[in-house]
Amino acid sequence: MASSAQRRIQYAKNHGARISDKGKNDTVVARPLIVQLDSETIKAHADTWVWDIIGILEEMFGRENITGFSVHRDETNVHMHVLFVPCHEQAKEGGKIKCALSQTKFFTSPKQLAGMHKHIRKKLMDKGYDIQMDNKPIEQQLAGYYDKQGVWHQQGLTPDQLKAITERNRKLDEKEREIMLSQKDLKTLADTMDDVQKRAYEAQTKLENSMRVFARQQIDFENEKVHLQRQLKVFAEEKQKLKKLKEETDGMLERVRSVSNVCRKIIEDEHNLNDNFLDFLDRCGRQNNRDYRTFVISLYREFDKQEREKRAKHRSEFNRLMELYNRSFTAENIVEPYREEESKDDDYSFC
Repeated sequence: MASSAQRRIQYAKNHGARISDKGKNDTVVARPLIVQLDSETIKAHADTWVWDIIGILEEMFGRENITGFSVHRDETNVHMHVLFVPCHEQAKEGGKIKCALSQTKFFTSPKQLAGMHKHIRKKLMDKGYDIQMDNKPIEQQLAGYYDKQGVWHQQGLTPDQLKAITERNRKLDEKEREIMLSQKDLKTLADTMDDVQKRAYEAQTKLENSMRVFARQQIDFENEKVHLQRQLKVFAEEKQKLKKLKEETDGMLERVRSVSNVCRKIIEDEHNLNDNFLDFLDRCGRQNNRDYRTFVISLYREFDKQEREKRAKHRSEFNRLMELYNRSFTAENIVEPYREEESKDDDYSFC
């Protein structure tokens, strides 16, 4: 009932209703209506009496203004509590609706309200209900009732019981006044609902942003994964090339060492030969009165120069091979960490 009443009040506000919440003059935004029939009438119309009364009230006050009801069966006499929002609608020029929340638009005094009770009873009589037009006091209704022949039937209630029931009815009226909804209560509830909706929207927006960031990070991860796969492929190819180059370099180094050993032996032999040969040239020069030693030394120097140039070329080639050999170890050191990381974590293996 409370949610239906709240929607109706909000509708009135949206269509220009002014609501005061300043102390004693608070606007009555909702109030209960109590309708009570005698037990025989209720038994005779057990399946329809509730909906017949609701239909009459909707005709009197407007269908949208009757926002809920409850039937009280736990007391001596069964009766209905109907929640009524006094929203008065008026059509303006251009088809616009102007609303006002005011119970005086429907009844201005207790006498007029009593007249409405008579109207309800008349409508029920038109529907075939056998009831009295007069609205008897609650004490009389609870003490007994008249049957169709006009005979009074005592229900067996003592004066103390009637007093207790009257007191209970007074407390019920107090409870009814307590549940009358003020604009301040509704505004607090509306503000709370707005705050909850706002926080829910913010949480939804934050979640959507997080999902977008995650999607971008996922794309970046996939791109990085492809890049790493390409790099590892290049490293694998370079490793294979270096392995082949190392094998070739090892073979060349072996051949260079062999040639170096031969050259070293030749140089040692030449050193011994040179001393003996120079002595021979001196002896021949003295016999023929010629300087063979100087002439031969000049020729040997030219020969040695040419040989040095050749050895320089060989040394340059040897240095180049050694550089390639060292580079093979450097590349091996670069690839090795990736191999170790790949063996440690199979979940991130890209190859």
